[in-house]
Amino acid sequence: MKVAPGRYRINVVAELTGVPAATLRAWERRYGIPSPARTAAAYRLYSDDDVAELKRLRDLCASGLAIA
Repeated sequence: MKVAPGRYRINVVAELTGVPAATLRAWERRYGIPSPARTAAAYRLYSDDDVAELKRLRDLCASGLAIA
């Protein structure tokens, strides 16, 4: 599947951010963060901004803040 530039599937985002895919899905389900675009087949497509936001959230969690 060819993906547009700046659009990443969940497994790539998990590698880029160090946040497991299951955690990314849970954050989206529980907190609505982030809200990636979806393909016609409902695959998540994360933007560069989504990746940056997830890295920030990862860092905040690592410093002791709760995601909620």
